[in-house]
Amino acid sequence: MQPKTTLTIVSAIGLIFSLVMFLAPEFVTREQFPNAEGQGFVDLVTLRYAIASLILALVIISFHLRNMAELALQILVMRGYALAFSVICITNIVLQISGKISAIPPTIATGIIALLSFASWRGLLNRDNDRLT
Repeated sequence: MQPKTTLTIVSAIGLIFSLVMFLAPEFVTREQFPNAEGQGFVDLVTLRYAIASLILALVIISFHLRNMAELALQILVMRGYALAFSVICITNIVLQISGKISAIPPTIATGIIALLSFASWRGLLNRDNDRLT
C-alpha cells in the first residue's frame, strides 16, 4: 500500500475519533468507564477533550506527511507509524482484557492503522531493495 493512501486512511480514522470525542465526550466516557460517577466522571470527560486535541494534532501531521516524496523518509515515517500504533493497540488490548476500560472501537482502529502502516513500510522496504539491485 502506498504511504499516501495509508496516511489518508489514518487521517480519516483519526478525524472520526477526534470529532466524536469533541462532540460527545460524555458518551465516549460513559462507554469506556460505565461505573464512573461524580467528580471522577467530570474529570474523565475533561480528559476526553485533551485526548481529542492530541488525536486531531496527529491527524493534521499525518495529513501533511502524505505528500512526502523521498523514499528514505517514507520508510522512516511508516516504520514509526507501525511501531507507535502497535504500542497503542497492544495497550488497548491489555486494558480491555484486564477490564480497566472498554476500548473495542479504539483497539480496532489502532490495529487497522498499525497493520496498514506495517504493510506500507514493508512495501517501501521491498521497493528500496529492488531499487538497490
